[in-house]
Amino acid sequence: MALSRLDNKHLTAFIPGTIVDVKVEVGQEVKQGDILVILDAMKMHNRIIAPVDSIVKEVNVKPGERVCKGFVMVVLE
Repeated sequence: MALSRLDNKHLTAFIPGTIVDVKVEVGQEVKQGDILVILDAMKMHNRIIAPVDSIVKEVNVKPGERVCKGFVMVVLE
């Protein structure tokens, strides 16, 4: 599992890649360890997980979208 972030609120891409799936939507409650996004990078599916219990504030990606390293994919409250 990948846990890439600026802090516990802004979950970023730790490597350039393509979004395979988005498992959450704005307003959804998530628990620590829940999968938020699946990022395909270097032929591996990396699961971006919730670092803490929270509510999804923003989802800035969609399936098929390419992201660069450091791109903020999900913001939690």
